[in-house]
Amino acid sequence: MSDNDATKPFRVHKADKTLQTRVGTGPLDERLVERSQKVMDSNTVDFAPLANEFLDKLDQAIQQTRSGDLSKAEAMQSMTTQVMQLKANAATFKYILVGNLANIMLSFLESVKNLDEDALTIVSAHQQTLKAIVAKKMAGDGGAVGQQMEEELKAACKRYFAKRTA
Repeated sequence: MSDNDATKPFRVHKADKTLQTRVGTGPLDERLVERSQKVMDSNTVDFAPLANEFLDKLDQAIQQTRSGDLSKAEAMQSMTTQVMQLKANAATFKYILVGNLANIMLSFLESVKNLDEDALTIVSAHQQTLKAIVAKKMAGDGGAVGQQMEEELKAACKRYFAKRTA
């Protein structure tokens, strides 16, 4: 904080109580929480169609960026949105590895300053890897293979940034 910031008065904004008035206050009924958890635990919905929709949009953004049909800013927004959707939905469907890899990719995309061909290659390899994981229905964390995939993606991201700072 600069000295100038210290002299500015702070403003207090009152919270919007709309949600609170709709759902109430206080602790949640434990029976409702347990019932909700049972529904999530017994979820048998196939993750593949939803995941493939996001992965196809990610691939489309990569291709449109390479062809020049999307600006770098539009491409970054589109890719980030698809990866965030994968990350958010993977855990619900018990695809922990997909969520972990998407989290790594999200950090990568948020750190990339210039969306160049090397970055697109990493995003494309990520997209193809997730496509294979979903096709093989590799739910869970993938065990040792999953751990190796995570380490490889982290290493590729590290090499990318090391190359740019050298």
